Amino acid sequence: MNDQEYEFGIAENLKILRKRYGITQQELAEIAGVTNSAVSAWETGVKEPRMGPIERISRHFNIKKSNLIEVGGMDLISFDLANTVSEQFKGEHFSKEEIQDIIDYIHFVKSKRK
Repeated sequence: MNDQEYEFGIAENLKILRKRYGITQQELAEIAGVTNSAVSAWETGVKEPRMGPIERISRHFNIKKSNLIEVGGMDLISFDLANTVSEQFKGEHFSKEEIQDIIDYIHFVKSKRK
């Protein structure tokens, strides 16, 4: 793997991680213990995160460091919100539209935080 693939992998994986968990660059920065401008630089491939922030992020989300570092690493994680929600409401099945409504509501609630 060359350096360009390494940077692209991390940049894309961090974007995917934030989207999946519905968090901002600022929230990821707080988790990683860095500034939001550092997260922005990582996501654009301008800089690479050091191992400390990678470890903090992986611990926080309970994922492997390789999921953050390797090209396509986040694709290896099975993130199925429908199953996660269904586990909380045994016997219920949620359509894609309902899951999207749940995600939208989560974002709404998070937007009201101060």
